[in-house]
Amino acid sequence: MFKKGDNGVLILKPNGNLEMKKEKTNFWDEVSKMSAKEKRLQIEDLGYDPLEQRSKGRERIED
Repeated sequence: MFKKGDNGVLILKPNGNLEMKKEKTNFWDEVSKMSAKEKRLQIEDLGYDPLEQRSKGRERIED
């Protein structure tokens, strides 16, 4: 179910039909737009603060 303000994605299926799905949000794209309260709620939901995580050194994708 879409609500006002939700973003969607249209997917063209091999049979020619279109499928509409809600676009999943990415924490990293949204963090700069969030209020402090929204960030706290997201962090509580995740169980950790992604902004405080250090890389492990294997996150890089090389061509």
